[in-house]
Amino acid sequence: MRWGEANKDPHYADLDRLVTAAQSISTPTLMIQGGSDAVTLAATTEGKDQYFTGGYTRHVLPGVGHFPTREAPEATNKSVLDFLRA
Repeated sequence: MRWGEANKDPHYADLDRLVTAAQSISTPTLMIQGGSDAVTLAATTEGKDQYFTGGYTRHVLPGVGHFPTREAPEATNKSVLDFLRA
């Protein structure tokens, strides 16, 4: 269902209406992503600021895949610390 290609189960219609109504996140959000992530493409997280009313900071780490915390721990830690200090 994630990509909207499966038919929705009508059993969950009420829950789906609640989810659809809450289309923004009010908590400041940091998105750290690998630029070479083949699972969640970096382009899919671009331009999502409108969904984050509390702020959206996005860091794409070049040459890093799906696991930035394992593949680039120093850059990931720096991004997190900078975000928390701001």
